[in-house]
Amino acid sequence: MGRLLLLAVFGGLFAFVPVRGQDFIMQGCYWSCPEDGPDVEVDSATLEFWVERMESQATELSYAGFSYLWLPSLKRDSPEAVRRLMRGLQKHGIQPIANLEVEDSLSFGRQAAGLRQRFAVNAYSLHRKRELDAQATAREINEMFVKGSVPQLVVAALPYPAEPARLGKWAAEVIYYLNPAARPEIDPRVYDYPLREALRQACADSTYDVRHLFERSIRDASSVSGFNIVTMANHPVFKNQNNKRGDWDDPIGAPLLAYAYILTNNQLGLPSIYYGDYYGEQSELPEYIGKSPLKKEINQLIKAHRDYIYGSTAVEYLNRARTDKGSFYYSAGRGVDSTRVLAFQMDGANTPAGKAAAGAGKDILVVINFGNDTLDAVQEVNPSNLRAGDLFTDVLGSSLSPTLKTFADTVHAIPNAVRLRLPPRSYGIWVQGRAERVSASPIGLEASSFTDYIELNWEIAFEAKSIGYEVERSVDGKPFQRLASIAPIGQEGESASYLFIDKDVFPNEQLFYRVKMLDNEGGYEYSPLVKTRLLKRELSFELTEGPADWVKSVRVKSNYDAKAELALFDAKGARVIYQPQSIRKGDNVARLDLRRLPSGVYFLSFTAGEDKSWSKRLVKE
Repeated sequence: MGRLLLLAVFGGLFAFVPVRGQDFIMQGCYWSCPEDGPDVEVDSATLEFWVERMESQATELSYAGFSYLWLPSLKRDSPEAVRRLMRGLQKHGIQPIANLEVEDSLSFGRQAAGLRQRFAVNAYSLHRKRELDAQATAREINEMFVKGSVPQLVVAALPYPAEPARLGKWAAEVIYYLNPAARPEIDPRVYDYPLREALRQACADSTYDVRHLFERSIRDASSVSGFNIVTMANHPVFKNQNNKRGDWDDPIGAPLLAYAYILTNNQLGLPSIYYGDYYGEQSELPEYIGKSPLKKEINQLIKAHRDYIYGSTAVEYLNRARTDKGSFYYSAGRGVDSTRVLAFQMDGANTPAGKAAAGAGKDILVVINFGNDTLDAVQEVNPSNLRAGDLFTDVLGSSLSPTLKTFADTVHAIPNAVRLRLPPRSYGIWVQGRAERVSASPIGLEASSFTDYIELNWEIAFEAKSIGYEVERSVDGKPFQRLASIAPIGQEGESASYLFIDKDVFPNEQLFYRVKMLDNEGGYEYSPLVKTRLLKRELSFELTEGPADWVKSVRVKSNYDAKAELALFDAKGARVIYQPQSIRKGDNVARLDLRRLPSGVYFLSFTAGEDKSWSKRLVKE
């Protein structure tokens, strides 16, 4: 018996142990890959180019949330420049994954020991031309454990793209043969090639029933949990190496929807991102010339995962085949029906947002539209954590439904329903209750309003490639205009704070600001948008007793600096006291001495401009 996953059902949600959603893998071919030839020689100039490039990217990858970087060409005799890269990656909290070609039952341990000694590497991706033996793999991990060097991560590449249950069985067998004391220290993993093949077909074939994705993953086809799986969309191995179009080793040409699935469903496994997809043409990979990067979209999905999904313990596939949840697709006539949509709901009680909400529901709805037209559907959701009329908030801003409200659809007899609208080939994430929009920008922009100016503050998480910033403003929804250009002040790879004051503003204008960060590769990135307007000028007055009889104090609270006048008039309208005043922001006190005045009726007046005045009637006996 292996360490199998126990499954229970709570109100229709399938409960599983949560996957470590805070970890993400970056993988790709940098200076070379095993598929290019295991003994390929790399010239020193090429190697130095990639080492410097990856060193410069370490800060932004760490900030985005990547904790592993797959290095397929890492060998014990790699040059000193590679060792420098290892130190830089580990300094930023990124652990390198070495690719090991396992020739026999003992070569894993030998290779791992050499890489650990030279580069402090402790994570491995195992490959073998024939199937890896599960018992032998467990035996080598046990020997490392006894020596005090149990690997942080071990993932095996097994050539079974259509057999998820077989891959799950291999992982279960490794767990079974592990030393019981070692099991809490490591979760042996396998690459989920079957899910990747289903993702390829879903993205490439408009006739494919995308609901197969709910059945083809290792997690869904076996008793193994996501703790023992690594998921992927593209990977260096998928280069159509067999020269046959339309089969398992083809790259996914437009993989964003595939990433949307593996980065939102935290039960599937540890997600990996392909370097070429992330950086596009900037990856310098020949096959990505002319391709746009998916960095912004992937970073937003990772941030949404960390803020709202990590820790979720259950998922229900709402529109799976043979579901008991009702639905009606208004868009079916346009080709967007249940076969072109993924809709699933995740329990949010143990997510960061759920814990912060102290009992308020934070379930997550994810919908992915693979169709080539707009999705318009009514979908029943799981009511276990919901109340009648609950709202869900679109945290990506990508849908046509900024909020979803649960209702009873009496026309189609669907209880606990929501109305879903999504553009073609897009995805949406809705979080129960109020939720902040997800922004993965490294620019944290805030606006502070005053009566005469707007103060903009922004912090930069890293300035590794920044060559400057542009402050842009839109007034009342008009096109953005550049206000200023600002040079970077931080050190490379370090954070920095900036301040800009906009005095060229007028009352009652609706103001929108953003900061544009320019990089040394010709690219740019915007901060989240902030909306504000000038504060209204506010004055408040209070008459209090002074230190002696008939010595009065006028207390003035103001949110701006101003010139003012304090005057006292007698009953006939003659001014008997006049005192100019300088009002400062905050509390102000003006003294008024009436001791020398005769008894009678007086009128106190305090003015600060044409529209700010205050008066008080006084009677001296």
